[in-house]
Amino acid sequence: MIELTPKESLAKNGFAGPFPRFASEETITQLRDFFATLLDDAPQHPLYGRYSVRDWHLVDETVRSVMSAPELVQTVQEVTGADSLILWRSKLFEKFPGDGPIDWHQEYGYFDGEEIGGHRPALFPMNPAGEWDWTVWMALTDVSEDDGVMEFVKGSQRSSYPKRMVKLVESGAYVNPRNRISTKEELLTRAANNSVLLDIDTRNVFRDVDPDKYTLDELFDRLDAFCDDLLAVVTEPFEVKPGDTQTMPMKAGEYVIFSERCMHRSRGSLPDATTRLALNARYTLGDTWVYPQRVTGDTYDGSNLDISGHRCVPVAGTRFNPNNVYLG
Repeated sequence: MIELTPKESLAKNGFAGPFPRFASEETITQLRDFFATLLDDAPQHPLYGRYSVRDWHLVDETVRSVMSAPELVQTVQEVTGADSLILWRSKLFEKFPGDGPIDWHQEYGYFDGEEIGGHRPALFPMNPAGEWDWTVWMALTDVSEDDGVMEFVKGSQRSSYPKRMVKLVESGAYVNPRNRISTKEELLTRAANNSVLLDIDTRNVFRDVDPDKYTLDELFDRLDAFCDDLLAVVTEPFEVKPGDTQTMPMKAGEYVIFSERCMHRSRGSLPDATTRLALNARYTLGDTWVYPQRVTGDTYDGSNLDISGHRCVPVAGTRFNPNNVYLG
């Protein structure tokens, strides 16, 4: 069998990798510790005014230096063929022991937050028919088949799969907090600072609740009732034949490049697995208009974040959309 080059693999399969670690072990450890502390402490994001695991590359120099490193950017350019690139978004993806899978999904639109019911496009490409947005998924911990490995459907980037709206708790975007939170105090604190459900505003769920009158399970029931009114997008079931998919075990610091149009998921984590941490960085062509809604004074994205302070980071080339706001 003829082995594909990374560029050929991206074009044919929708993904390429894993690529070897380019950052030092010390740097990867520093990133892992930074994000582990972020999960533990749930601080307010300096740009967004509330807790978020998004876009810490705009705040932390180490995160930014890794995701804009020449070694990484050159590889992205070689694989995608892009002349100019913008780093426009990053996000931590954690999976704790016992966490279920994130179901099959693809981004065939414009990052409008539809996975949690949002409808505000984040990107406006100049040529939407072509490829214009790619993801680098970098492992910060070793990732085996047992602790949330990434899986891709080969060639799926060439088709937009049917989707439907369901209750949030029935979607892959929902991670049950009962698996992560063990005290009433932690649940109330995380709900108040929006760190209990990813990208969901939960500040008012327990505002008028006397926690002494409820057990932890009863408080979770109240959160469940709140979630019953929220909708999200799921992919309709589709047939996957043997050999159609590929998993991507990785060592810490290794990474995969894939088209967001490629159908992908993360498998569930076994109860005795280790916590998996990964950093996801998204790159788009330099002429893409990022957060076009800001021109109308709308400063919220599809994930309910105030993006008035968001900046794009040019990482390659010279042709950039003048409507964007760039990091100085």
